[in-house]
Amino acid sequence: MAGAVMLTVISGVGFGLIGIMFRMGQNRNVIPIHISMCMGIAGAIFFGIQLSWSQFFHLPLLALLLPIVSSFGNLASMHFTKVSLSKGPLSPLWCAMNLTFLTVVIYSSIVFSEQILPFQFAALAAGILCVVFASYLGNSPKSDDGDPSRSTKDKLIYAGALLIVLLGNSMAFVIIKDLGTRTIASGTNTTYLMEYRSSIYFLMYLSMAITCLVLVVIQKAKPDSIGDLIKFGSIAAIGSIVGMLLLGFAAALPAAYIFTINGMISILVGVIASVAAFGEKRTPAWYGTVGFGILAVILANLDKLLS
Repeated sequence: MAGAVMLTVISGVGFGLIGIMFRMGQNRNVIPIHISMCMGIAGAIFFGIQLSWSQFFHLPLLALLLPIVSSFGNLASMHFTKVSLSKGPLSPLWCAMNLTFLTVVIYSSIVFSEQILPFQFAALAAGILCVVFASYLGNSPKSDDGDPSRSTKDKLIYAGALLIVLLGNSMAFVIIKDLGTRTIASGTNTTYLMEYRSSIYFLMYLSMAITCLVLVVIQKAKPDSIGDLIKFGSIAAIGSIVGMLLLGFAAALPAAYIFTINGMISILVGVIASVAAFGEKRTPAWYGTVGFGILAVILANLDKLLS
């Protein structure tokens, strides 16, 4: 179990690097779609080299379809992020983007009948509070002011867009949890992810690369510098590949335990970097994010620490 926690923590650091690269690309016109496209290309190459092509062309339908479905979740998330920004404030959107662990926990409790223990439930609550505080980092007060002129229709569109962003952003993690827990046959402990790891990740990253490339072409989004694109994209790709690979090894463990820790570590890496690397001020929201993030990780491990 301790080894799984360490893998989960390192995975969270990897995912945290993605957010840092998104932040660094802001001033260089290297937008998240560009970086996600690089992640997709790099991941497809990395796992494509390891593929057993004879196995790949005989994948079970579940192992073939679910990774491709994740790309549609990614596409929906990116599109409705733009919709959300045009209809409402940033803070609730940032919450929706970082509550993926909650979606995985709910899915696991329904599909795999995973119990949420008291300490894990408390860790979830602390994790949600961490995300709420994180959503206010870097936002000016006026950005979240309510606009009385906003129509009911706009508010409904905004709420719907937030829900789609949450679900779309969670899709890849839900699929990793599902394929990392579901066994290929009854009476065996071998999961789909154990058996078809390289093929599943190859499909996920290839689908991401294709959907992001399509969006880049449609939106005519060009980075100012190819060098910056390669630099930020490469670092984010390393973080993504390491994050996904290590998370997959721990995916069969309870989601309320593993995915809560993973989500909190990735957020903590981002907010600590915001102060250490980007010189942002340590506001009450920053302290709230760090405090509740650390508390969530401790609570998720408390039953192990006390045993």
